[in-house]
Amino acid sequence: MARRVIWLLALLIASCELWAQEIDFNEQMKRYGLVDVQSLDKNIGVELKYATEDNFVGENMYGSLRKAYLLPHFAKKVVQAQQILRQRKPGYSLLIYDAARPISVQRRMRKVVEGTPFTAYVADGSRGGRHNYGVAVDLTIADEAGVPLDMGAGFDDFTRKAWVGEDDAFSLAEYKSYVEKLRREGLISNEAAANRCLLLEIMDMVELRPYVKEWWHYQEKISMPTTRERYKLLDF
Repeated sequence: MARRVIWLLALLIASCELWAQEIDFNEQMKRYGLVDVQSLDKNIGVELKYATEDNFVGENMYGSLRKAYLLPHFAKKVVQAQQILRQRKPGYSLLIYDAARPISVQRRMRKVVEGTPFTAYVADGSRGGRHNYGVAVDLTIADEAGVPLDMGAGFDDFTRKAWVGEDDAFSLAEYKSYVEKLRREGLISNEAAANRCLLLEIMDMVELRPYVKEWWHYQEKISMPTTRERYKLLDF
Protein backbone atom coordinates (compact mmCIF):
# COMPACT_ATOMS: atom_id res chain seq x y z
CA MET A 1 0.00 0.00 0.00
CA ALA A 2 2.83 2.39 0.96
CA ARG A 3 4.54 1.81 -2.37
CA ARG A 4 1.30 2.46 -4.22
CA VAL A 5 0.81 5.76 -2.36
CA ILE A 6 4.39 6.82 -3.14
CA TRP A 7 3.87 5.90 -6.81
CA LEU A 8 0.63 7.90 -6.97
CA LEU A 9 2.29 10.91 -5.35
CA ALA A 10 5.18 10.74 -7.80
CA LEU A 11 2.71 10.55 -10.69
CA LEU A 12 0.79 13.51 -9.32
CA ILE A 13 3.96 15.59 -8.96
CA ALA A 14 5.04 14.72 -12.50
CA SER A 15 1.62 15.66 -13.81
CA CYS A 16 1.76 18.99 -11.98
CA GLU A 17 5.22 19.70 -13.36
CA LEU A 18 4.00 18.96 -16.88
CA TRP A 19 0.94 21.17 -16.35
CA ALA A 20 3.17 23.99 -15.11
CA GLN A 21 5.42 23.62 -18.13
CA GLU A 22 2.46 23.77 -20.50
CA ILE A 23 1.09 26.91 -18.84
CA ASP A 24 4.58 28.41 -18.86
CA PHE A 25 4.81 28.15 -22.67
CA ASN A 26 2.03 30.72 -23.04
CA GLU A 27 3.37 32.94 -20.26
CA GLN A 28 6.94 32.82 -21.55
CA MET A 29 5.89 33.71 -25.10
CA LYS A 30 4.26 36.87 -23.77
CA ARG A 31 7.21 37.56 -21.48
CA TYR A 32 9.48 37.58 -24.52
CA GLY A 33 7.25 40.17 -26.17
CA LEU A 34 5.48 37.87 -28.61
CA VAL A 35 1.82 38.25 -29.58
CA ASP A 36 -0.94 35.79 -30.33
CA VAL A 37 -1.58 36.15 -34.08
CA GLN A 38 -5.31 35.54 -33.68
CA SER A 39 -5.51 38.52 -31.31
CA LEU A 40 -4.71 40.63 -34.40
CA ASP A 41 -6.95 38.76 -36.83
CA LYS A 42 -9.34 36.11 -35.51
CA ASN A 43 -9.99 34.80 -39.04
CA ILE A 44 -6.48 33.39 -39.35
CA GLY A 45 -6.62 29.68 -38.61
CA VAL A 46 -4.24 27.97 -36.18
CA GLU A 47 -3.56 24.24 -36.04
CA LEU A 48 -0.19 23.79 -34.38
CA LYS A 49 1.17 20.55 -35.80
CA TYR A 50 3.66 20.11 -32.96
CA ALA A 51 0.77 20.20 -30.49
CA THR A 52 -0.46 17.01 -32.18
CA GLU A 53 1.12 13.76 -33.33
CA ASP A 54 0.78 14.80 -37.00
CA ASN A 55 4.44 15.77 -37.45
CA PHE A 56 7.78 14.13 -38.23
CA VAL A 57 8.46 13.45 -34.54
CA GLY A 58 5.13 11.68 -34.13
CA GLU A 59 4.40 13.16 -30.72
CA ASN A 60 2.96 16.27 -29.09
CA MET A 61 5.89 18.60 -28.43
CA TYR A 62 3.87 21.60 -27.19
CA GLY A 63 1.60 20.15 -24.52
CA SER A 64 -1.52 22.30 -24.24
CA LEU A 65 -0.14 25.24 -26.26
CA ARG A 66 -2.66 26.04 -29.01
CA LYS A 67 -1.87 29.67 -29.87
CA ALA A 68 0.50 30.86 -32.58
CA TYR A 69 2.90 33.47 -31.19
CA LEU A 70 5.22 35.73 -33.21
CA LEU A 71 7.14 38.94 -32.67
CA PRO A 72 4.72 41.86 -33.24
CA HIS A 73 6.25 43.17 -36.49
CA PHE A 74 6.30 39.68 -37.98
CA ALA A 75 2.75 38.93 -36.86
CA LYS A 76 1.62 42.10 -38.64
CA LYS A 77 3.13 40.80 -41.87
CA VAL A 78 1.08 37.62 -41.54
CA VAL A 79 -2.04 39.70 -40.94
CA GLN A 80 -1.26 41.76 -44.05
CA ALA A 81 -0.87 38.53 -46.04
CA GLN A 82 -4.28 37.39 -44.74
CA GLN A 83 -5.84 40.65 -45.93
CA ILE A 84 -4.30 40.26 -49.39
CA LEU A 85 -5.52 36.67 -49.58
CA ARG A 86 -9.06 37.73 -48.65
CA GLN A 87 -9.01 40.35 -51.39
CA ARG A 88 -7.91 37.83 -53.99
CA LYS A 89 -9.86 34.85 -52.69
CA PRO A 90 -12.86 35.95 -50.55
CA GLY A 91 -13.59 33.38 -47.86
CA TYR A 92 -10.11 31.86 -47.96
CA SER A 93 -7.81 32.12 -44.93
CA LEU A 94 -4.26 31.44 -43.89
CA LEU A 95 -3.86 28.40 -41.64
CA ILE A 96 -0.82 28.43 -39.34
CA TYR A 97 0.90 25.11 -38.62
CA ASP A 98 3.75 26.48 -36.49
CA ALA A 99 5.10 29.83 -35.32
CA ALA A 100 7.45 30.73 -32.44
CA ARG A 101 9.12 27.68 -30.94
CA PRO A 102 11.03 27.44 -27.63
CA ILE A 103 14.64 26.35 -27.98
CA SER A 104 13.94 23.45 -25.59
CA VAL A 105 11.54 21.98 -28.14
CA GLN A 106 14.04 22.62 -30.93
CA ARG A 107 16.64 20.56 -29.11
CA ARG A 108 14.23 17.67 -28.73
CA MET A 109 13.44 17.81 -32.45
CA ARG A 110 17.10 17.91 -33.39
CA LYS A 111 17.82 14.75 -31.40
CA VAL A 112 15.26 12.90 -33.53
CA VAL A 113 17.13 13.62 -36.77
CA GLU A 114 20.74 13.51 -35.52
CA GLY A 115 22.79 11.20 -37.71
CA THR A 116 20.15 11.07 -40.46
CA PRO A 117 19.91 12.78 -43.89
CA PHE A 118 17.19 15.04 -42.44
CA THR A 119 19.41 17.23 -40.24
CA ALA A 120 19.22 20.00 -42.90
CA TYR A 121 15.53 20.38 -42.13
CA VAL A 122 15.91 20.94 -38.39
CA ALA A 123 17.98 23.82 -37.03
CA ASP A 124 20.78 23.08 -34.58
CA GLY A 125 19.56 23.22 -31.00
CA SER A 126 22.62 25.12 -29.76
CA ARG A 127 21.76 28.49 -31.32
CA GLY A 128 18.41 27.75 -32.91
CA GLY A 129 16.73 28.74 -36.13
CA ARG A 130 14.26 31.48 -37.04
CA HIS A 131 11.32 29.80 -35.31
CA ASN A 132 13.32 30.05 -32.09
CA TYR A 133 13.46 33.84 -32.44
CA GLY A 134 9.76 34.29 -33.20
CA VAL A 135 10.33 35.31 -36.83
CA ALA A 136 9.26 32.30 -38.89
CA VAL A 137 5.86 30.86 -39.66
CA ASP A 138 4.70 27.57 -41.18
CA LEU A 139 1.38 27.99 -42.92
CA THR A 140 -0.92 27.09 -45.79
CA ILE A 141 -4.19 28.33 -47.30
CA ALA A 142 -7.61 26.96 -46.35
CA ASP A 143 -10.80 27.34 -48.41
CA GLU A 144 -14.20 28.66 -47.29
CA ALA A 145 -14.91 25.37 -45.48
CA GLY A 146 -11.59 25.50 -43.64
CA VAL A 147 -10.09 22.69 -45.73
CA PRO A 148 -6.39 23.13 -46.56
CA LEU A 149 -5.68 23.53 -50.28
CA ASP A 150 -3.71 20.87 -52.12
CA MET A 151 -0.06 21.96 -52.07
CA GLY A 152 1.32 18.77 -53.57
CA ALA A 153 3.07 17.62 -50.39
CA GLY A 154 2.04 17.50 -46.75
CA PHE A 155 3.52 19.36 -43.82
CA ASP A 156 6.90 17.95 -42.74
CA ASP A 157 7.35 16.17 -46.08
CA PHE A 158 11.10 15.66 -46.48
CA THR A 159 11.00 14.82 -50.19
CA ARG A 160 11.83 17.05 -53.15
CA LYS A 161 8.16 17.49 -54.05
CA ALA A 162 7.90 19.82 -51.01
CA TRP A 163 10.59 22.15 -52.39
CA VAL A 164 10.17 25.54 -54.05
CA GLY A 165 13.77 25.91 -55.15
CA GLU A 166 17.37 24.89 -54.63
CA ASP A 167 18.92 28.24 -53.66
CA ASP A 168 17.79 30.54 -50.84
CA ALA A 169 18.66 33.57 -52.99
CA PHE A 170 15.85 32.77 -55.45
CA SER A 171 13.49 35.52 -56.55
CA LEU A 172 9.71 35.08 -56.69
CA ALA A 173 9.94 34.37 -60.41
CA GLU A 174 12.55 31.68 -59.80
CA TYR A 175 10.50 30.09 -57.02
CA LYS A 176 7.48 29.92 -59.32
CA SER A 177 9.63 28.56 -62.13
CA TYR A 178 10.85 25.77 -59.86
CA VAL A 179 7.28 24.91 -58.87
CA GLU A 180 6.41 24.73 -62.56
CA LYS A 181 9.38 22.40 -63.04
CA LEU A 182 8.00 20.06 -60.37
CA ARG A 183 4.62 20.17 -62.14
CA ARG A 184 6.17 19.29 -65.51
CA GLU A 185 8.04 16.39 -63.90
CA GLY A 186 4.74 15.07 -62.54
CA LEU A 187 5.77 15.43 -58.90
CA ILE A 188 2.85 17.76 -58.13
CA SER A 189 -0.47 18.40 -59.87
CA ASN A 190 -1.57 21.46 -61.83
CA GLU A 191 -3.83 22.45 -58.93
CA ALA A 192 -1.08 22.05 -56.34
CA ALA A 193 1.32 24.12 -58.44
CA ALA A 194 -1.23 26.93 -58.75
CA ASN A 195 -1.98 26.88 -55.02
CA ARG A 196 1.69 26.89 -54.09
CA CYS A 197 2.35 29.83 -56.42
CA LEU A 198 -0.58 31.72 -54.90
CA LEU A 199 0.95 31.34 -51.45
CA LEU A 200 4.37 32.40 -52.77
CA GLU A 201 2.91 35.52 -54.38
CA ILE A 202 1.00 36.62 -51.30
CA MET A 203 3.87 36.10 -48.89
CA ASP A 204 6.29 37.88 -51.25
CA MET A 205 3.97 40.91 -51.19
CA VAL A 206 4.61 41.24 -47.44
CA GLU A 207 8.36 40.75 -47.87
CA LEU A 208 8.57 37.16 -46.64
CA ARG A 209 10.38 34.39 -48.48
CA PRO A 210 10.18 30.62 -48.20
CA TYR A 211 12.77 28.16 -47.05
CA VAL A 212 13.40 26.41 -50.36
CA LYS A 213 12.92 22.85 -49.06
CA GLU A 214 9.62 23.56 -47.27
CA TRP A 215 6.74 25.16 -49.21
CA TRP A 216 5.03 25.99 -45.88
CA HIS A 217 7.90 27.86 -44.15
CA TYR A 218 8.22 31.65 -44.50
CA GLN A 219 10.76 34.03 -43.02
CA GLU A 220 12.21 37.51 -43.40
CA LYS A 221 14.58 38.31 -46.25
CA ILE A 222 17.59 38.62 -43.96
CA SER A 223 20.41 36.25 -43.08
CA MET A 224 20.46 33.96 -40.08
CA PRO A 225 23.41 35.84 -38.49
CA THR A 226 21.44 39.09 -38.82
CA THR A 227 18.41 37.37 -37.29
CA ARG A 228 20.48 36.33 -34.26
CA GLU A 229 21.89 39.85 -33.87
CA ARG A 230 18.53 41.55 -34.18
CA TYR A 231 16.26 39.30 -32.09
CA LYS A 232 16.29 37.43 -28.80
CA LEU A 233 16.48 33.65 -28.59
CA LEU A 234 13.39 32.06 -26.99
CA ASP A 235 15.48 30.43 -24.31
CA PHE A 236 12.93 28.36 -22.42
